[in-house]
Amino acid sequence: MKVIGRISLTVVSRGPFQNANLGYYLDKPHNGRGYSTEAVQLCLHFAFRECRLHRVQAGVMPINNPSMRVLEKNGIRQEGLAKRYLKLNDDVWADHNIYAITAEDYHVKTS
Repeated sequence: MKVIGRISLTVVSRGPFQNANLGYYLDKPHNGRGYSTEAVQLCLHFAFRECRLHRVQAGVMPINNPSMRVLEKNGIRQEGLAKRYLKLNDDVWADHNIYAITAEDYHVKTS
């Protein structure tokens, strides 16, 4: 078996927030085969069914159309633009579109 990517739920908050950040990466030669879409689907199942979270959110650079499509295919909606959200390459602060899905939306989608 070869590892071709990763997916994670980080900054898991309990209490009144019940939220986690979703992050994923796939090696370029494997793009376009549905692996990321399936991985996000499985991760959402884990987040909402096993961990009983209320919300999962993700940040995506506005130029990353394939990643935004992965989120949208999984019913995750765009909520807005976070200006200078993350400091990336060469210490440049990059804007990110913020996407999220709540347990209510997930259950409607999977019912």
